[in-house]
Amino acid sequence: MEREPLPPENEALWLNLWDLWQANDEEDVILDSAKLQDLEEKIPALEGRIKTALAYLQRARYIQYRSGVGDEGIEPILYDVYEPR
Repeated sequence: MEREPLPPENEALWLNLWDLWQANDEEDVILDSAKLQDLEEKIPALEGRIKTALAYLQRARYIQYRSGVGDEGIEPILYDVYEPR
C-alpha cells in the first residue's frame, strides 16, 4: 500500500523519529515529555500538536507506536519507523 504524501512538518517529524529509532538500534523508544519537547523545538510548526502528528503518522503508515507506562505516566512508545524513501 502506498503511503500518502506528508505535509512538511510531519515529514520533518518522521525523519527525526527515524533518526531517534536508528540511534536506538531499532529498539523501542519511549517518547517521554523531554523527547517530545525536543521534537517541538526542532519543528516549531508542531508546537502543541505533536501527539496529533504522531497519530497522523501512524494512520498514514509511516510509524507504529503504542501507549505504555513510562516515568511520567502513559507515554507513546515508538516501536517501528518505516524507512524514508
